[in-house]
Amino acid sequence: MGDVMNIVVRKYKKEDFEGASRVLKEAFGYDKEDLTDSRVLEFVACIDDVVVGYFNLMEEMDIIRNIKIYHVGYVCVDSEHRGQRIGRMMMEYAIQYAKEHGVHRMELTSGNKREAAHRLYLSLGFEKRDTSVFRKELV
Repeated sequence: MGDVMNIVVRKYKKEDFEGASRVLKEAFGYDKEDLTDSRVLEFVACIDDVVVGYFNLMEEMDIIRNIKIYHVGYVCVDSEHRGQRIGRMMMEYAIQYAKEHGVHRMELTSGNKREAAHRLYLSLGFEKRDTSVFRKELV
């Protein structure tokens, strides 16, 4: 539990690429791409400048209500550091960041089996919606 005091959540920097890639690969099985889309904001959690967590925020607009939304994506913590409240720290950071940037709503999707993540999101005030996600791969 001593590591918790040394955790820093901050904006992603190019030097974080390898660490973020490692965490994403372990959690989701995906290789990280180098992004240039200004709508995507990337963040990391670090212990002594070593990346141990990652998430991103994608800016969207509800064009009917004219409000800004952040879609939270790829929230993950490496397996050696789970259970140390790093996920909570990252989500609290995301919520505060969104409030400071005039965001009206945050949304996320989470796999049905990610029960610990669901408990975290509910404890932070997210509400589970009665929806189904549909996806069609085009490439």
